[in-house]
Amino acid sequence: MIDLTRVKIKGGNGGAGGISFRREKFVPRGGPDGGDGGRGGDVIIKAVENVHLLRQYRYKRNFAAENGSMGKARLKTGKSGNRITLEVPTGTLLWKITESGTKELVADLAHKGEECIVAHGGASGKGNAQYVTSSNQEPLIAENGELGEEVTIELEMKLLADVGIVGNPSVGKSSLLRACSRAHPEVAAYPFTTLEPVLGFVQGEKQGFIAVEVPGLIEGAHNGTGLGDKFLRHIERTRVLIHLLDGTQDDCLESYYQVREEMYLFNRELIEKPHIIVINKLDLQEVRMKKEEISSSFKSIGLDVDFISAETKEGVTNILAKVDQLLALQTTGDGPQQEQERRTRTPTSNNIEQPRVTMDEEVYVVESPKAERLVNRVDLTDRRVQIQLWEEFKNQGIVRALERAGAKSGRTVRFGKHELDWA
Repeated sequence: MIDLTRVKIKGGNGGAGGISFRREKFVPRGGPDGGDGGRGGDVIIKAVENVHLLRQYRYKRNFAAENGSMGKARLKTGKSGNRITLEVPTGTLLWKITESGTKELVADLAHKGEECIVAHGGASGKGNAQYVTSSNQEPLIAENGELGEEVTIELEMKLLADVGIVGNPSVGKSSLLRACSRAHPEVAAYPFTTLEPVLGFVQGEKQGFIAVEVPGLIEGAHNGTGLGDKFLRHIERTRVLIHLLDGTQDDCLESYYQVREEMYLFNRELIEKPHIIVINKLDLQEVRMKKEEISSSFKSIGLDVDFISAETKEGVTNILAKVDQLLALQTTGDGPQQEQERRTRTPTSNNIEQPRVTMDEEVYVVESPKAERLVNRVDLTDRRVQIQLWEEFKNQGIVRALERAGAKSGRTVRFGKHELDWA
């Protein structure tokens, strides 16, 4: 089961602005008509109903939206790049992996149809028609488009279920799920038969609900021993828990404490969920004989227990009725797809650029994406272009930033990969 994976995502680059002039027979002074480039496509992640696993991202993990097209003559704007939508199961968390390796929650897609833009496409570059001024009627400069955002996103799937069935290996969790639903998990007389969570729809007395069986929890599960830490997350969204115990064990109370401790160490909120304690294998004579003894041990700490046989379905109807009652007392709205607290945000591009000047030995380095996009598009050997760039750099505050940094005539100034002699 693939329920945790990372993908690299890139928004489309914005298209470059065009550099063009009208060349019509009877319009000798037609002026610039280079259009703006097209915007780069966004990358969207959307929760859908018909996708249940993250298996489709097991082998393909790099996704990029389409780039915008270049601006054309006659003020024609370039075509915007197509956005792409990645489909994930409802209940998927989106984590952004930072440069330091830490994780930041981007969105919790807990509802069907929810979506989030995880990588914005780059803004379009301006064509030379945008640089016409009263003092510059023949602009020879235009912008490259912005680069699309690049991010690494961790997809963490959490199954959406109302009821979670937890317990040690081989206590009968799969048998119970088979007994009360149409799910068909594997049942066998050896530990860890269930290697991944199994969902099943249960028709209770008053309402139907979804139950999830979590693979057996052993000591150290919260740290990854056995299969625990991979699947404990799947009961974080449940509203009610069934804690199933094997009546043939020497000390059911000790087993109960052990599983509860693992849940607490993984996420202390898990032990605060309403739960019922169920002793399985009542069809065995040794369990019937120990029934009073087991009940007394739990009553000594103020807890009640129920006895069932998942094999013969004895007592199953009774615990389903109790689950119905507990679910009715919950106030989480519309079932497993509703949470009281849910953080969702959409990353946004920062369009406000403040030029910054640093030193690299004797070279002044200008950190301004907008200026870099201009320098990358023009003929730096053309004196007219140099004059126009100077005027644009003054408008952007770059000249003032260089002067504050001490740049003087004849010094080298770097814009991205290009170096200019500052005059």
